[in-house]
Amino acid sequence: MGEVWAQAPSPYGRPVPPSPGHPTTNPVAPAPSTTKVDPNAPPTRPVEDLHEAPPAPKTTGDLIDKIVIKGNKKIEADAVRSKLVSKEGKPYSAATIKQDLQELFNTGFFYDVIVDRSDSKPYTLTYTVVEKPSIAEITYKGNDEVSDDDLKEQTGIKVYEFLNIAKIREAVEKIEKMYEDKGYFLARVTYKVEAIEGQDGVRVVFNITENDKVKVKRISFIGNTQVASGKLKGAMQTKEGSLFSFISGGGSYKQETFDRDTQMLNYFYFNEGFVKVKIDRPQVYVTPDKKSIYISIRVEEGQKYNVGQVDFAGDLLFSRDELLQSTHIQEQKVFKYSVLQEDLSSLRAKYGDLGYAYTNVIPRIITHDEEKLVDITFEIDKGNKVYIGKINVLGNTKTRDKVVRRELRITEGELYNETRKRESLENVKRLGYFEEVNFNTKTPKGRLDLMDIDIVVKERNTGTLQAGAGYSSYYGAIINAQLSQTNFLGKGQSLTGSVDLSNKQSLFRFSFTEPYFMDTNWRTGVDLYIQQRYLIQYAELKRGINLRLGHPLAPYFEAYIRYKLEHTHIDLDPTYGDPTIFPVATANGTTSSVTLTLEYDKRDDRFAPTKGVFASTSMEYAGVGGNIDYTKGTASVRYYKKIFWDLVWRNQLSYGFITPNGTNGNGGVPFNELFLLGGANTLRGFNWYSIGARKWSATVFNQAIADHKTAQEANQLALVPFGGTQQIFYNLEFQFPLVTEAGIQGVVFYDVGEAEDGIVVPLLRQDVGFGFRWFSPIGPLRFEWGFPIDRQVQFNEPPVYFEFAIGAPF
Repeated sequence: MGEVWAQAPSPYGRPVPPSPGHPTTNPVAPAPSTTKVDPNAPPTRPVEDLHEAPPAPKTTGDLIDKIVIKGNKKIEADAVRSKLVSKEGKPYSAATIKQDLQELFNTGFFYDVIVDRSDSKPYTLTYTVVEKPSIAEITYKGNDEVSDDDLKEQTGIKVYEFLNIAKIREAVEKIEKMYEDKGYFLARVTYKVEAIEGQDGVRVVFNITENDKVKVKRISFIGNTQVASGKLKGAMQTKEGSLFSFISGGGSYKQETFDRDTQMLNYFYFNEGFVKVKIDRPQVYVTPDKKSIYISIRVEEGQKYNVGQVDFAGDLLFSRDELLQSTHIQEQKVFKYSVLQEDLSSLRAKYGDLGYAYTNVIPRIITHDEEKLVDITFEIDKGNKVYIGKINVLGNTKTRDKVVRRELRITEGELYNETRKRESLENVKRLGYFEEVNFNTKTPKGRLDLMDIDIVVKERNTGTLQAGAGYSSYYGAIINAQLSQTNFLGKGQSLTGSVDLSNKQSLFRFSFTEPYFMDTNWRTGVDLYIQQRYLIQYAELKRGINLRLGHPLAPYFEAYIRYKLEHTHIDLDPTYGDPTIFPVATANGTTSSVTLTLEYDKRDDRFAPTKGVFASTSMEYAGVGGNIDYTKGTASVRYYKKIFWDLVWRNQLSYGFITPNGTNGNGGVPFNELFLLGGANTLRGFNWYSIGARKWSATVFNQAIADHKTAQEANQLALVPFGGTQQIFYNLEFQFPLVTEAGIQGVVFYDVGEAEDGIVVPLLRQDVGFGFRWFSPIGPLRFEWGFPIDRQVQFNEPPVYFEFAIGAPF
């Protein structure tokens, strides 16, 4: 019998004995020596050690007659055969046997493979395999701070899979990285593989030494004479520990974050004109108790450099003045790296709009050390004009292609346009249906004038079932539930049903929106609702339906028409309701109105914007049937800008008015439609609906006297908030991350506004405050403390007003 063979040790160091009857010599090749192979190393050496036989005569006798698989216990013989290059009925060669061994070892299922060849022709090949053991148990020891379930999810190793040492070593690195992210920078993980008596499987044991959580005690800078250490620390994500570290996450040391910090420090200096700065590798000192870290960073700042001459070279398709209009670096006194990067992008876009998709702009920088100036020459290589080839949508398992394609501003076959491609990317992202959106470009083989675009998306779960409970200082106990699908049937339709219940309000709403009715640009929708709210003076019940129709007028600019049919029923409170102030006959009945709305929306995200503008104005005319008549107009502008890092400046200015159409009581305006401010959505330092024009109520006065109030106290209580025919308010916020991983944001704010029958500046009410927001699984939760300015004690205004609310601010 002849043979071609390879042998490796067993999993636990005991040699695998050759099969009975194996000869000790090989008639085709010199007798090999048994080579021990590390089971943890890739099994390539047995293949390398094979000796090829001299080519045999090509006769029918050199064929493979039969292939036999032995030694397999868990893997089917056919599965082994499927990996072989050698096939029954095909010619035999030692080179093919080498490939067979390589393929079998590459599966990762075998410790050893021995190949025997019969003496007689045609040959019978016998493959004797030694399978790797499967993992019967996975055990974690020493993990007090991290649960077994979290570790299992992190490692990705599962019971009953084949033992793979490389994968176990990778799991060790993943576990240590997980601990590092949690602040246990000194955690160490080892592993061992144990045989289980009486079983073929093995036990994998991960031994974890967590050590204490390491905190950054101090970050010191040496050599920074022109930039304060506080500013440099502000540019870093790694922060010193403080009293509030448990909220902000400060003090945690993560190697990846710290490595990025050193790059950010360079960027910070470059952006301040220090083009010659040198930052040494930070020195990290761990205290002997392994609980604290001290970081020292040595800096050679050099001098600030100003911007010198700015010029352009290469393929100039525009005049120098036109190119200068696209750049802003020349407007800066101090050289700013961020502005330079923006200019490069702007120049590429300018050429890209002419079809030059692969324009390369290189900034040639010359520094003049004596004058401390930086001259910049933008060298432009326009490349060739490019047309758009195929546009493919990939990764969308639910969302239909047309939902993505109808947001595009580019089409197949047209000349490439950079601006329209960017707008297309932004539009697809703004849908909110995808976690990630990428436009990957490629050039078809042999067609340098074409660019294919793969729109690769990663879908997010757009269907949500939310339920929550909370407590508001105004509404009391709050229970809400919402079932929504913002991408219904993958067509981009929105379907929502919600319930909100509290001590002072209940709301039931059903809403459906079709953004592209019959594949046109018409947006249609319907809302059904029942709303009941309880104020001190009266209880109000509204039932209604809205029909909506919209159409875009320009990019980011749309017009809507809404028809509302609503029935209102109001009951006065038996104790505090005053029919002379709140004549229910003028407010009860049916409202039939038409509203025209114009809306401009260029926010980067509809749910959590960090930049952009949203503006809306609407005019409602009530009197198209029904018995309630009025005209109401509102206008609102919101502006968002990221100041630096993740600090977002948020603004909202809102104005509204209402006038009568007919001769209803109270001057023709239903009292429940008048404007009142206060609460989480307007003036956050005041109670809900407490800021606005007031009227004196004899009913409230008499009740206060009956409650043993003094005449002065009764008079103050009798001035009840009634509402104004105009309102104006402004909200300013600075929002910043506290615990990024948990979605917790901090906020400081300022509000000012009034609701009177005319805008009177001395009557404007103001407040300041702070709070934090948690973007939780049930929606945004808001915890805010507002402090009124010029507090009016006579109206029982508290010195501090706390508000818990569910829902986004503005």
